[in-house]
Amino acid sequence: MCNGISELVERELSKLILKAQITSSGAVKLGKYVVCDGHADSVVRVVTHAHSDHIIDLDKSIRSIPLIAMTPPTHDILRELGYIIPQEKCIKLDYNVPFEIVDEVLELYESKHIYGSAQVLVEDYEGYRLVYTGDFKLPGTPIIECDVLVIEATYGSPKHIRPFKGEIEVILGDFIRNILSKGPIYIYGYHGKLQEVMEILRREGIVAPFIATDKVYRITKALVKYGLNVGEIYHIESIEAKEIMKTNWYIVFDHVGSKSTIHNARHSSVYKIFLSGWEFNKPIRRLSERSYVIALSDHADFEQLIEYVRNAKPKLVITDAYRESSAIELANEIRKKLGIYAIPLPQS
Repeated sequence: MCNGISELVERELSKLILKAQITSSGAVKLGKYVVCDGHADSVVRVVTHAHSDHIIDLDKSIRSIPLIAMTPPTHDILRELGYIIPQEKCIKLDYNVPFEIVDEVLELYESKHIYGSAQVLVEDYEGYRLVYTGDFKLPGTPIIECDVLVIEATYGSPKHIRPFKGEIEVILGDFIRNILSKGPIYIYGYHGKLQEVMEILRREGIVAPFIATDKVYRITKALVKYGLNVGEIYHIESIEAKEIMKTNWYIVFDHVGSKSTIHNARHSSVYKIFLSGWEFNKPIRRLSERSYVIALSDHADFEQLIEYVRNAKPKLVITDAYRESSAIELANEIRKKLGIYAIPLPQS
């Protein structure tokens, strides 16, 4: 398997690598019965969260897999996105609640990514602990000790270190406060990240009215019952929102991929802010006179990925090469820095 690995260790690794896989279609297989974030034959499909690269072929899974598992918030987000899971197939699991599947046990753990996102632990029939992190960032995500770790690799390159990650929430709050004094703001991001920003801004003392486009509004309202703390929010087509927009003191939240007419600024005084995790040099980058990128990520950077692996103490690491090409670099760095055998999957 690898030069310098003893015959005993090599036999162990050969056994472990059969217990977790990432298929060529992006499905993460853990043990005999569980598949995550992609479609493959299994007893249970777990949806770790509702972003597009983690709900691949979900309609196909709903039709053909006996059980679909997720946290209650993820279920509600999926419903607002148009996915209907039949009641007899739907398993809504809270964190840290074991679910037995024949001779293995499935358990979901919190993941600091978006509301309802989860890590997946499968303890198999031989007692091996198999973990898939899904997407996460630190601090805030519990690190699970395991034998096999399947880890995301979005920022798996050593170049992907964000020196200001500890201060970005305060920076964001101060920047929004300053811009609001000059005109209304339109914030563009992905579902989940938009709601995170709403909470950050409220914590930072921003009291301007929040307005949201239709799907963002419905997802936000669905998450309020799970503890999302954003105060009052108005649907962009409501009478209240239209009155508020006459004041020029408000914040609109819209999905970055939306085809709505919101992207065409209605006023010359509108400021546009795009949320991106791909900024590593500075927390705020100016695009034009009234347009900015803010470096707010909901993924672990390279240092946090290494920290997770170090503390999880796995015997084998699989880096997710289906969703990110940095998985190859991350596997190399794990071997080099931590001396833990690591491979990117699927391999091309």
